Amino acid sequence: MLRTTLGLVALLTLTGCASSSNIINAPIDAGISRNFNAPYSQTKRLALESVQGLNVDINSTKDSGGAFSVVFSKPMSAFSWGEVGRIIVLDIAPQSRVTVFSEKRVKTQITGTDNDQFAQSIFEGIDHALGNN
Repeated sequence: MLRTTLGLVALLTLTGCASSSNIINAPIDAGISRNFNAPYSQTKRLALESVQGLNVDINSTKDSGGAFSVVFSKPMSAFSWGEVGRIIVLDIAPQSRVTVFSEKRVKTQITGTDNDQFAQSIFEGIDHALGNN
């Protein structure tokens, strides 16, 4: 048992871990983007509501005039070491652009929610709220 635990710790140390700071400091265009035919104020509200509907913790939000960001994390579970992510909503009037970027906490993790799945869920939530089913 001790060998297994030590082996797991060594593997995690060698493979690296994603953190909120990695996500926050990533380029603004990192991730998957989609434009929405909705004003910035509405899209940022819907993006926040959409991510709140997922099984994640909201770590921070920031509104800096024309750019709104949400940093979130998904806790560790029986099947995943957890994930961290960021949503950025940009005002590109008359539209808004939503970019979703996430990483699994452990690079070698096979299970868990990947960036495509987070983006799809968030975009679908916004579409649903806008009536774009």
